[in-house]
Amino acid sequence: MRILAFFALVLALLSSVSAFGADPEWHWVKATNTIKGWSISQGDAEVVVTGNQFRVTLFSDGGTVQSTLKGTIHNEKIAATEMVANSDYSGSKYRGTFERKSWNEVAGTTGAESITLSDGWGMIGITRSVPK
Repeated sequence: MRILAFFALVLALLSSVSAFGADPEWHWVKATNTIKGWSISQGDAEVVVTGNQFRVTLFSDGGTVQSTLKGTIHNEKIAATEMVANSDYSGSKYRGTFERKSWNEVAGTTGAESITLSDGWGMIGITRSVPK
């Protein structure tokens, strides 16, 4: 239940990012469940989808690579493995979805794209606005 409530909060944060106007750049937020509660990190992302191959690089607020995700996307379903930068930790296996929404122009946007991923313990949300 705690994960579902926090996932709803992450999605609300992501939707507020795209509500302020056109920004074709991808942004991410990651919530990790720790022994003492939640650890939250965020930054910009580079997302590349080629055919059914999926690759994301997550950059910290300082611009350094925090981690990468590689996997497949099929029928809007994603399976990806995380590789944490500068770490011997191989990362987690994530599953999630890719969604596109379109609307009449609002604040210079005509839609948004979002990627929501979970490994069962934490969540990653990635989003961008689609400019007019």
